[in-house]
Amino acid sequence: MENKKLGVMLDCSRNSVMSIDGLKRFIVNLEKMGYNLLQLYTEDTYEIPEEPLFGYLRGRYSQKEIREIDAFAKEHGIELQPCIQTLAHLTSIFLWNRFKPLLDAGGTLLAEEEETYQLIDNMFKSISNSYSTKTVNIGMDEAMLLGAGKYFRKHGYKPKFDIFMNHLSRVSEIAKKYGFNLLMWGDMFFRIINGGIYYPTNGQKSKVVPKEIRERLPDNVSLIYWDYYTDDQKVYEDMIDRHRDFGKEIWFAGGAWKWQGFHSGNKLSFGRIKKSIKACTKKCVNNVVLTMWGDGGNEVPANAVLPSLLYASECVKGNFGIKNLKQKFSEIFNENLDDFMLLDMRREDCEQRCVDTSCGAKEFLYGDTFLGKFDSTVVGDEKDFFIKMERKFRRAKNRSKNFAYIFSSYEKLCKVMKVKYDLGLRTRKAYDSKDKEQLLNVIKDHLTVIKYVQEFIEHFRQMWFTDSKPHGFDIQDIRLGGVIQRLKANRQRLIDYLNGKVESIPELEEKLTGVLLGDQQKKIPTFNSYDGVSTPNTLW
Repeated sequence: MENKKLGVMLDCSRNSVMSIDGLKRFIVNLEKMGYNLLQLYTEDTYEIPEEPLFGYLRGRYSQKEIREIDAFAKEHGIELQPCIQTLAHLTSIFLWNRFKPLLDAGGTLLAEEEETYQLIDNMFKSISNSYSTKTVNIGMDEAMLLGAGKYFRKHGYKPKFDIFMNHLSRVSEIAKKYGFNLLMWGDMFFRIINGGIYYPTNGQKSKVVPKEIRERLPDNVSLIYWDYYTDDQKVYEDMIDRHRDFGKEIWFAGGAWKWQGFHSGNKLSFGRIKKSIKACTKKCVNNVVLTMWGDGGNEVPANAVLPSLLYASECVKGNFGIKNLKQKFSEIFNENLDDFMLLDMRREDCEQRCVDTSCGAKEFLYGDTFLGKFDSTVVGDEKDFFIKMERKFRRAKNRSKNFAYIFSSYEKLCKVMKVKYDLGLRTRKAYDSKDKEQLLNVIKDHLTVIKYVQEFIEHFRQMWFTDSKPHGFDIQDIRLGGVIQRLKANRQRLIDYLNGKVESIPELEEKLTGVLLGDQQKKIPTFNSYDGVSTPNTLW
């Protein structure tokens, strides 16, 4: 495969903004693997001098910081590109009253509003003063609520595609003013013609985007076909063809999975990287990017997916086997590949026991011992898994030359989970049976978990602060502090019940009901949002 650009897109918008030192170390590792591109995904985490509230208190990069990283990356043969948003995915800016007049709906900018285009002009002015590249990824993806909120109230109904294309045309003209060529995620063209979905499933093929739509793509815009979920090489090939119908050079973006809780997804990524890059090779797609999203709070460190990034760099060279990957990994990083694969926290029976690849660490770490949404899925073998993983991470920590701080954090996480995973279920069973001895045991275990969570917070903080700015860890403190407070509160109520101060605990009176569907009732769930796992009650 003749590769022009092999890149990584690093999510610096979902709380974790990689520090300058962390970025420099990461860039050196990218160079070692043969990458020549790094995109910084910054929704609002970059400075716009004219907009002091843009990225305010979120760890945004100053123009000076970006220029420093840009120069460093260039020294190492890597182009630094901005990956921004000029339509949707701007939810964070709407926390401030300054930007609320520019909100259409759901984090999407209000199209056809002059003040919106002044903001976008300032975006381009800022990156023009920060980056040396003349290529910008402008986002424009997943804008499903475009025209459905304030736009509708102001202008009435208008076909989504017309709003979208008019907006893209305005963004294109602003970019030309600053001399930029544009990349954009390609999904909206297909969602509009495919009933809201991007790429087909079950062996179906995508519809062809009509010629009259394709012809409206501005001349300075190229499309990125992104796909992190497909396991069928033929789907990749079909979607490459459909993007190529636009008559422009296209890019492909796959995924180095790190956005489903605390575990990475290297093994999952390997299979999809292999099939997608085989399709890219066959179809002569020469620009490939691996995305590293951080949905749910960026709990997984960027370096956890070094195995996926190395494998992708080998695939573009035609080396699709993994036989020699261990040796390569050791030569480049002086680390053990198998140790990094542990960060997937993957059970041996994952295909039969898990929904997706989750081991339930996030779901049951934040789950409440009185209101555990997923306690009905506990079967009793989870403790053994986390005991084994704790031991394995301890060994990996002791072996690691440069990443002991990562393995130490995961060791402490598993220490928590070996006790907490089934604590809610055990609490309920002890209460139901009125077993005084078991109630005393779960009261003791509540105290034990509090101690272990406090240890985990310290090691998690060290891992975060080693590579990232401190901004965003407040969310982890709030979440984990909430776990501790609920453990304290529930423990005290159990003591009060045991001592006869209260007659009952109403939450534990409710019978457990399965919340997953069909044959997934006893599988380990995958719910990545904190509000989706911590409580059945509302957090807003």
